[in-house]
Amino acid sequence: NGGDHSLAPNDSNAIILDHETQRLVNATSSSNRNHEVIEEILELVEKKAPKLFDGLATDNKIRIARFCQVKLYANDNLVFHQGDEPDAYYTVIRGAVSIYARHSSPTSSKATPDEGSRTKFGVFITQIPPGESFGELSFNENGNHSRRNASVISDGSHGQARIRMKSESHHSHSTRTPHQCELEASNVCVLLLVPEKVYMSEMFARHSEKHHTKEKMDSLRKSVLFKHWPMDQIVKVAYAMKKKQFDKGSTIIQQGDRLEYLWIIREGAVRVSHRVPPPNDFRGRDVSFSSSGKFNLGKEQQGISVEIANLGTNDVIGLIESLEPAARKSTREVVASCNTEMFFLP
Repeated sequence: NGGDHSLAPNDSNAIILDHETQRLVNATSSSNRNHEVIEEILELVEKKAPKLFDGLATDNKIRIARFCQVKLYANDNLVFHQGDEPDAYYTVIRGAVSIYARHSSPTSSKATPDEGSRTKFGVFITQIPPGESFGELSFNENGNHSRRNASVISDGSHGQARIRMKSESHHSHSTRTPHQCELEASNVCVLLLVPEKVYMSEMFARHSEKHHTKEKMDSLRKSVLFKHWPMDQIVKVAYAMKKKQFDKGSTIIQQGDRLEYLWIIREGAVRVSHRVPPPNDFRGRDVSFSSSGKFNLGKEQQGISVEIANLGTNDVIGLIESLEPAARKSTREVVASCNTEMFFLP
């Protein structure tokens, strides 16, 4: 891959961090970790990034704590480059990172942010804040992993610029009084790394149930509408997409409703129909009056439902309404023909 762009271990001695982050850096600096050190790592990770261990058994957590690493990245330093081989699953402990993607994945990673603007890494996709994770998209169940589809760059401390620390003030030659002081924190991002083999054995199965970004990207690549889009746009769309399930017979889109989303069928099938309005001349057929004097139309007078199409996996619904805001009201009714899973994009 493109090499390790983190600060060297001896550089961390001059780094100013908050107390808990510094404890985590110290605890993970040794490869020989006893029970007390592992317990400390688990305690600190639960505080700094509680989502990381969500749903994992205690044995899984212990094995992760035994092998995880903490690395520090100065502001604008490269974490990994688009096209690199995946090495770990990353979680932001302090600061933030930004994700950038280019149209295609290069096979080498010569450039660094120091050589110029970040724009050479592509377009900005999103920023990952403290407690959130990234890097799972490259991992595959069969071990045939994909190269990184985006570059990640450190945003440094990202607003966590000052920290409070205890110090001692000298009131006389014989007394010392502890007090709080504020220091300028180092402009570094702190990341927790779970090595690839550990991630695959302890976390991948659980995370594959929770994270849908990878399958979103797969669906987009297979869709007629998106399959020729550049990688940076595919990634951006995937992050914005949501997932929803519909039972057989459920109405997904009602004719006449305002259509707010673009839908992609992930799995299943839908029936698309259009209801033709009744004629103006009711001729007295199947018509009654309510107590308020309003017409009540029988089924015959509500119009005829005409089937237009049956759609399946990777088909797109709502494209016309998305392209023409003035035509946002759906002219079709969409009903699930079977249990169906859909992605939708605002």
